[in-house]
Amino acid sequence: MTRVSSFGNQQVMLSRLMDNQARLFKDQTQITTGKKEDSYSGLATEISTLLGAKTVIDQTQGYLRAADHADRFLRTNDIQLSTMVTNAENIRDTMLEAIAQEETFALNELMGESYSTMVSALNTSVGGVHVFSGARSDKEPVTAKTIADLTAATNVADIFQNDQRRPTAKVGQNTTMEYGLLADEVGQEVFQVFKNIADFNAGPSGPLAGKLDATQINFLKSELANMDTAIDNLRVLVARNGTRQKNVENFTKEHENQEAFLKIFISDIEDVNVAEAISRLNNDQVALEASFKITSELTNLTLLNFI
Repeated sequence: MTRVSSFGNQQVMLSRLMDNQARLFKDQTQITTGKKEDSYSGLATEISTLLGAKTVIDQTQGYLRAADHADRFLRTNDIQLSTMVTNAENIRDTMLEAIAQEETFALNELMGESYSTMVSALNTSVGGVHVFSGARSDKEPVTAKTIADLTAATNVADIFQNDQRRPTAKVGQNTTMEYGLLADEVGQEVFQVFKNIADFNAGPSGPLAGKLDATQINFLKSELANMDTAIDNLRVLVARNGTRQKNVENFTKEHENQEAFLKIFISDIEDVNVAEAISRLNNDQVALEASFKITSELTNLTLLNFI
């Protein structure tokens, strides 16, 4: 005759019930965390690939931060270089007008205003860091704040306090970009013209005001050529800075694309499909309820059910 083993059946059903509980708990954990596993051990077959991808994305994000930092400084450089060029051109135009008309009434005043503006541009700081100071970023690079201070200096080079270490950023695995400019390389030539004019104006052949004599006109002609050279060199710096900005933009786009790809790649390995997890949760919930019901019924079975 067929024997009925209540204990054996109960053990089987309890085992199934516990399995259903474990699956349900895993489903709930996946939905809560959004991850397939709560530790790397659950991804043993893909762990090396996952860790490699995470290492690469960390490097990529580091390059993006460096590129963003360089881009902020390059944008600041562009603004201040434009200020330098505009003010230098204003002085050049005034000099040219004075030569053409053989008289001037505003050169000295305009020089004073332009010089102060240009010094402010070179002493620009971002977050307490002086942009044109090189490694001495806590110190203003230009000490002569007025034309009088400039005239008092023995040499134009003496008014610059920056060092010669240009800031750089690692924006790629094998790419280190120089993004910084130094106050003396930007301002020394144009400030030399300012000093020459200021010294001449204060000397025996000055002042440069009102009707100009032949000596004064010839002097302005020679300094006009120097100013043209200084402006041309400033424009070279503007173009170079613009090229660096474009390079940073290209690196940024490249790294952003790589970051987006790696995020998807990593997500495919460790992130759960929430819709599928919810579906499994519902199915496992039904299975668990069925296990509870069957286990309860087995508990109440006796031989009387079979007599």
